[in-house]
Parts: sequence; structure tokens; C-alpha cells
Amino acid sequence: MPGLALLAALAALALASLASLFLAAGGEPWQGNGAYLVSIASFTFYQALLSTLLSLIFGSLVALALARRHFPGRRLLLALFGVATALPSIVAVFAFAGIFGRVGIANVILDAIGLPSLAIYGLTGILLVHVFFNGAFAARVFLAALEAVPGEHWRLASSLGLPPGAVFRLIDWPVLRRDMAALGLLIFIACATSFAIPLTLGGGPGSATFEVAIYQAIHSDADFARAAVLALLQIGAMVVLVVLAAPLLVSTPEAAALGRRIERPDRQGAALHLIDAAVLVIALLLIVPPLLAVIWAGRSLLTGLDPLVPRALGTSLAVAIAAATLALGAALLLARSRATLGASGWARTARLMASAPLLTLAIPPLAFAAGLYVIARTFGAADLIAMPALILVNAMMALPFVHRLVDPPMALAQDRYGRLAESLGMSGWTRLRLIEWPLLAPSATAAFAFAMALSLGDLGVVALFGSEGLVTLPSLLYAKLGSYRIEEADGIAALLAGLVLVLFLVADRLGGRHARR
Repeated sequence: MPGLALLAALAALALASLASLFLAAGGEPWQGNGAYLVSIASFTFYQALLSTLLSLIFGSLVALALARRHFPGRRLLLALFGVATALPSIVAVFAFAGIFGRVGIANVILDAIGLPSLAIYGLTGILLVHVFFNGAFAARVFLAALEAVPGEHWRLASSLGLPPGAVFRLIDWPVLRRDMAALGLLIFIACATSFAIPLTLGGGPGSATFEVAIYQAIHSDADFARAAVLALLQIGAMVVLVVLAAPLLVSTPEAAALGRRIERPDRQGAALHLIDAAVLVIALLLIVPPLLAVIWAGRSLLTGLDPLVPRALGTSLAVAIAAATLALGAALLLARSRATLGASGWARTARLMASAPLLTLAIPPLAFAAGLYVIARTFGAADLIAMPALILVNAMMALPFVHRLVDPPMALAQDRYGRLAESLGMSGWTRLRLIEWPLLAPSATAAFAFAMALSLGDLGVVALFGSEGLVTLPSLLYAKLGSYRIEEADGIAALLAGLVLVLFLVADRLGGRHARR
């Protein structure tokens, strides 16, 4: 199957890159101490676990509040959640530092009223920014699942006079629990493998994750053996995690609820009104200030930008478009293969295909790119590897998220029209265009925009191999922050955020147009 062949090729490439790191070390194993490895591993998993739990709790509470309440500005709030989810991480870090930093507006206000200031650097800052991203993402996923509950369930609950607690126990919780395992695993791996957030907000070696430690090993010490050991430890842990959770990642395809909106029976009650209002206020306080900080930073665009910005913008867009195209193509191929295998009776292999894209998140992108560089240097093509490595790594990092978006509608298309397509002899492009694309279009356009947004904000590979010849917007922003040129950094941050917003507006428009056909 093409999907299995693609997975095999990715696995072979990852193994080759890691093997090249060991060879680059001259065959000498890294003579490190166990305390260092324990420190890196414990902080990585501790912060990822806390980030995941907080994100799931935040996302489920916000989704329940939004499912129960319909108010002016609700669609705008959901749009802000979408922008927050795809905001480049370096921009979010920049915004949070401007609000909660030592001279940030939040600490200025706290000092003025005599309260202790907040520390953005260290574990607190990492958790805060992770919840900003992943809590908003979880809220959108949970809300979509709650809004897909059939209207008959709500009518039955109303006729039985179920109290809010019973509604949550019998209807809401089974829906949330169904998506919680896969969503929690995705968030955990994303937090465990994040790079820009712990690099900029870690505050010292005690807050280093595997990704940061690999970066330091390669970039600062040129210690390829240490980088390879750290990479293998991270990959091993993530593979074990994905394999154990694989049975929880496959769910029966479901169609969205259709028809008029059904009023939930648990919308009454002053106590529940107050709880929902408090949850939404907390969500606004977490999501809106960083976005406003980025908008405020855009005022520096009026004073002009660094001459390097146009070139960095062109490089970022070229990398983002290429990476998003690769990620979407690979995700569609894997989703088609999984649906076909499931329909052919290969249920166990289909479950493997459902969870396999998550393994690309387990591969440390810095170690992978460094291995590719070593391979290219062996063949005398080191100068040519930076751009292809940047595109490939960004595509691999976006693949799990893109696959998560396109796999359910692809499975639904197979469930509804698979036998018809096979009886008509449809395959390949014809089947995608006539059978699958009408169901896939909204998710595929959103996935493409999301993959582009992730690539636009990537600071991983370019931080390792960036040079005067390869400059992207995130690397330029990081350089401006490092040299304390805050006004120029303001403009670049606003430009990145504006690009993400335009991407999602265009994707929403195109996806909606295809969905109406």
C-alpha cells in the first residue's frame, strides 16, 4: 500500500539521519552522567504532563460553556481561538513576555497595587504559553464534538427533565472522554517536543527539554554523540507512548449534526450561568491580551522594517507552502490507505496507520535535520541541504495535525461511498475529486492553512542552520530580540500574526465555498 510505503520511507530516513550522528561522533559513545539525562527527561515529561492536564481541563470547561451559551461575539471568540492555536510560538512568547515580563504591563499594574509580580521565565511561563496554544486547540475540538451530538439526545434529556449533573454524566462526559485520549496524546507529544517555548522561557539549564538539550549539544558543543543519545531516548519514550495508546486513537466516523440548533436542557440555573461566565472570562484573559499585544506591536510597521524582512518573508512563504503541500499530500495518502485497509478487513493495520503519523512528532527535528546535514556533507552537498531539510522537517512536524483533521472525513467518505466508488472503478485523482473532496474540503483547507502557520512560526531547524543566506521571519525576530531591537521585533511579530490571520480567513472562505457545493 502507498501509505505503508510512505511510512517505511520516513522511518528509513529517520534511522539514517540518527545513524549519521553516531558516525559523525567518530564512533565514540557519549560518556555522559545519568543525573543529566534524568534531569532532562524528568523536566520534559513533567512539564508536558502538566501542560496536557491543564490544556484538557481548560479546553473541556471552555467547550462546555460555549456549548451551553449563545451570545453576541461567540463566533469572534471562536475565531480568536483559531488564531491563538496557529499563532507562531515565537510570536506568542514575545507577546507573553511583553505582558508578564519583568517590565510587562501586568507586573507594572501588580507593583502599583502592591501585589507580588509574576515570573514568566521558568516552568510557569512554559505552562502558560502551552495552555494558550493547546487549551484553545482542545476547546475547538471538544466544542465540535459536543455540537455533533444528535438532537434526539437533547430532546430525550429535556423530556426526562435531567438536571445539569445528569446531562454532563450521561451525554457530555462520554463525548469528551471519546476524544480525550487521542487529543491528550497529541498535546503531550507536542509539549514534550516543543522547542521555541522552553528555549526562550526556560530560564536556565534546569528547565531544558530534550529538544533544547539536543540544540545545545549540536549548536554550542558540536557533540553529535550526546545529541544522538538524547534523540534516541526521546524517540523510544514517544514510541512506547504511542504504541500503548494506539487502541484509543481509532473512533467510528461520525457525521456532524444537521438541521436547526437544539437547545440544551442544562442552560438554566444561576449557578451554572456564573460558572460558565467565570470560565469564559478566564479564557478571554488568557487568549485576548497576547493577541492585543501583537496587534499593538503592529504600530511599528508604520515606521518601516528592516531591509532583510522582504527576503525573510519570501523564504518563509516558500518554505511554508512547500511544507504544507507535502504534509497535506502525505496525510491524504495515509488517510486513504487507512480507510481502504479498514474496509478490506485489515483492522489492526488500519489502527497502526491511524497512530503512525504521531511518531513523526517523536523524532527530534533538530537531530533529524543535523543527521541530514551530516549525510549531505558526506556527499559534498552540505550547502544545499538547509532549505530541503527545513521543508521536510516542517512537513513532518505538521503531518500529525493535518492527518488528524483529514482522516475523519476521509473515513466518512469511505463508509458512505466506498463501495459505490469501487463498483464504478473510481480511483486516484478522480475518486478524490468526485467522491472524497466534497467531504474533505473544509478540513483539508483548514489543515493546509494550519500546516502553513506552523511552518511560518518554526524556529527549530533554521536556528540550527540559519545563516545570511537562509533567513526566515522567526529567525529574524529571534535575532532582533537577542540584540534588544524591540521596535523592529514588534513589526516582525505583527507581520507573522497577520499572515496567520489571513491564512485562516482565506481557508475558511475556500472551505465553506467547497462545502456548499
